[in-house]
Amino acid sequence: MSRREASMGIARLLMLPDAPVWVIEDKGALAAGQASAIAGRLGLPFRRIGFGATDDRVRPGSLPDLVLTAGTRSGARALLLRARHGCRVVHCASTRPPVPDRLAGYPFDLMVLAGLEPPGPQAAPLNRPGRLMPALGPPHVVSPALLARARQLWEERLSHLPTPRIAVLLGGCVSDPAEAYTAAVQLQRMAREQGGCILLSASSECRPEIADTFSAGLSGCIHLIYREGEPGENPTLGFLGGADAVVAAWSSAQSLSEACAGTAPVFVLPAPRGRRRRLMERLIALDQARLFQSSLQPWPRTPLDEAGRIARAIRRRFMI
Repeated sequence: MSRREASMGIARLLMLPDAPVWVIEDKGALAAGQASAIAGRLGLPFRRIGFGATDDRVRPGSLPDLVLTAGTRSGARALLLRARHGCRVVHCASTRPPVPDRLAGYPFDLMVLAGLEPPGPQAAPLNRPGRLMPALGPPHVVSPALLARARQLWEERLSHLPTPRIAVLLGGCVSDPAEAYTAAVQLQRMAREQGGCILLSASSECRPEIADTFSAGLSGCIHLIYREGEPGENPTLGFLGGADAVVAAWSSAQSLSEACAGTAPVFVLPAPRGRRRRLMERLIALDQARLFQSSLQPWPRTPLDEAGRIARAIRRRFMI
């Protein structure tokens, strides 16, 4: 993107109605959605910015106090806004900075980096030299309050199902149908022995043959199955909100984080490698989740709410 293109884009943005917070995200960025999730927890009016405006006139008083961005192009546009008009810029990223110990070279007022290190009493300070804020998994819109509302909305539709209700989030990082079938059979036995049921939500990244095999393994108990992309309303939030236990089976980092946003105990079938494996290990170390073995007994756990924590830190830091 040239400087002229960036300048024209910013001029168009300034025609939008007033809001103290703007969100500018590249749709294809790894961190897309994180800036919006954090903005939604600030307790302030915010506007998601598109680039379709055509009038280049700058309207006085229309500038934001804070811009949240995700993606390289969005970050560049926000930095040009700051250079011209002095607004603060918080940038969300999903990859580790190349030189994390030389933060003076990073131009953002604050960079939120998912997966750099876990928060907690034994963790290093959350704000490294004023510029870097680690997040435990990608910030997302699923909050404890949202799951509580989803529980209320879905209570009547799920009321005919026996308890305990076990929500299963089926991800895509398993390639062996036999492994999927074995895990499903174990789950259905546990549900049947306790007189409960299984609420299965298969993500779009789950291969059809894996979802089919897993579903076949649940045939011995009462269960509901939803595959992402099917017609109708997505019940996943209702499943999570109404669950007495959650099993994250080979799930993505975001699904793992979303599962931990509720009050139900979370059990994980481990991903083989990569970012989701590292996040799983951190969640287990912080007692946010436990390995799925032979029990679904709950334990005391504070729901995970990284977007809320980061939003509160931003408000304190920038006095907004």
